[in-house]
Amino acid sequence: MGKEWALVLFTLLAQASVGLMVVAQALNAKDRTGLKAVLPWVGILMAVSMLISLGHLGSPLGAPRAILNLKSSWLSREIFFAAWFFVLWALNYVLETRSQASDGIKATTGWLASLCGVVAVVSMANIYVHTILPAWTTAYTHIAFYSTALVLGAVLYVVLSHRAGEEGRCKQAAMLAIIGIALQLVSLPPYLAYLGAGPAAAKETARQLTGAAPVLILSQALAVIGGIFFGVYALKGAEKGAAAGQWVYGALALLVLAELAGRYLFYATGVSIMVGQL
Repeated sequence: MGKEWALVLFTLLAQASVGLMVVAQALNAKDRTGLKAVLPWVGILMAVSMLISLGHLGSPLGAPRAILNLKSSWLSREIFFAAWFFVLWALNYVLETRSQASDGIKATTGWLASLCGVVAVVSMANIYVHTILPAWTTAYTHIAFYSTALVLGAVLYVVLSHRAGEEGRCKQAAMLAIIGIALQLVSLPPYLAYLGAGPAAAKETARQLTGAAPVLILSQALAVIGGIFFGVYALKGAEKGAAAGQWVYGALALLVLAELAGRYLFYATGVSIMVGQL
């Protein structure tokens, strides 16, 4: 893996940031009081992801030049929309916490930021889809990236809201996390079947995944158990107190580990990290 760990952390943190922003905007469309506990972490996660991404660049100081090829480069689009996501998040944060702007203006900036974040994640997925690696060129890459954003965004929303005593929308967020987990689970078998029946490079990835079966099984088991924890929390009505907190923090730990293991496999089973079309 080597330096590709920077990409593992970058993609997970960026997707968590975007997912958290989208979930927060969706669940606070009518009453925006629940955003104050969540919005700071959207910016923190994205800022850290951007700093980590510099560790993968051959020349970090040349990063600004990467946005000059928006017409044909998914990498340029990712950088461009991620930057605008961060700028619009900052504007939305100021409006939500330090201004007397109307709810309509606050919602508009929040959804514009969310839109830029979603396009950044779409661009991120397309960087890998447009490669010469069969393991990455399938719809599974899109499903994996989007579901990760949903799972991590929802679980972080629940944790942050629980800590702030804002449990009103945590049940809905927990259900969103469960949906994201389900998407990951049901999409994996067809993906593995494709690899086994695909070209030589795909079969090589299948062979590598077989060798890494303990990690693959662990990632799926952690996701299932994390989903169960959230299911219990949701069925309990998103209660307050230490007992509910155990389910919340347990789900957070399990799902973060599951996503980390899954993203590790994504990069570790690629024949090469070189991008074929940017």
